[in-house]
Amino acid sequence: MNYKDVFWLAFTDLGEKRIRTALTVIMVVIGVASIIALISQTAGISASVSSALSSLGPTSIIITPAPGTVFTYADTSLLGSLPNTSAVIPLVTGSVNIYTDGQNVSADLIGVAAENADQLIGNLTFIQGQLYTNGVNPETVIGYSVAYPGTSGTQYAFVGQPITIKTEKGGTYTVPVVGMLKKYGTSFLVSPDTSVFMPLQAAESILQRQSFTEIIVKANSTAATGALATQIGDIYGNNARVISTQQLTQEVEQVIGSIGLLLGVIAGISLVVAAIGIMNIMLISVYERTHEIGIFKSLGFRNRDVLTLFLMQAIIIGFLGGVIGVVFGIGGSYGLSAVLSAAGSGPAASNGTAGSGGSGGGARFGGGRATTFGGSSGSPSSSSISYTPVVSGLTIVEAMLVAVVVSILAGVYPAWRASRLEPIDALRAL
Repeated sequence: MNYKDVFWLAFTDLGEKRIRTALTVIMVVIGVASIIALISQTAGISASVSSALSSLGPTSIIITPAPGTVFTYADTSLLGSLPNTSAVIPLVTGSVNIYTDGQNVSADLIGVAAENADQLIGNLTFIQGQLYTNGVNPETVIGYSVAYPGTSGTQYAFVGQPITIKTEKGGTYTVPVVGMLKKYGTSFLVSPDTSVFMPLQAAESILQRQSFTEIIVKANSTAATGALATQIGDIYGNNARVISTQQLTQEVEQVIGSIGLLLGVIAGISLVVAAIGIMNIMLISVYERTHEIGIFKSLGFRNRDVLTLFLMQAIIIGFLGGVIGVVFGIGGSYGLSAVLSAAGSGPAASNGTAGSGGSGGGARFGGGRATTFGGSSGSPSSSSISYTPVVSGLTIVEAMLVAVVVSILAGVYPAWRASRLEPIDALRAL
């Protein structure tokens, strides 16, 4: 008997029991869709983190003070004198509210020297205006989502017009806007879209700080980064946390990988449930078709023909469930990302209601620059990381193979049991 006939008999029998077959296929669909959706989220987050950290460059070393420790200009001088140091970037950061044209937008105020702004953000690009000049007079460059809060696409802050900044300590300042940045999206150390930047000394005055929130040191080569980070760690000991972007990338990828493995196992459990369901349904099918099997054998069907017939049913169920599961999994990946994005972006800022602005196109995660490194308290929602799920062809192929293999394994015992039936005993079963 050829495989075409076996396939037709198997497909016809499944078609005669549509509801039972549909429910069994749905079990496989859930498992495959879960695997694709969850794995694509972790892959997207991992790619986003790597991209965000790469904007700082592989030679960056991030230094944040421990509680009770303060960073001053003496520390920048010390760090700048170390061998293999090419740049020292001190930062002053804090959470503020921006008032403009009746809008109240939550943002991060970041004080950084003009010559270091490009190294901090990476590829500094302006839609309008230009970078501020260093000094105590406050001038600000605003992020895209500060100018365009919410999702309406309406611009509320403009170059050449002042904005009102209110700090957590209650200070209120009117500051002219000299530049507006392009939309960056993904971020890690700082979030350009939801931040306002100004000269370091001006930020110290507005935030009423006499110390730096954190310091970024740039090594003069990738090879020297590890040794320089170790040297800085030896100098500060427990008074500061010292970590390079290389180390941070590895740590984050390890954590994300572990989470991805856990999520994959959880999704795999649904396939195990589906396998049990397939085995149960096929055992019932063997029982119901005992007389039919006897007729097949009396017409010349061999044991392997019967075995192949029932295994073909399992393959069809696994293949159909895999194909439909891939479609739902890809859709679910982007749907889950959109849900997380809506949950993380906060309400649109309007009519005096604070909002994070945010940028569309991906989900957000992470606690932001300050809470990530333990430097200072910041607004988690205003410095989150966006990501787009990554659905690779390899993931799709693996999910399909898993679905088919699980279905075959689940169908082996029922198929073997059907093939071992004696023709006479099977014909007696009515």
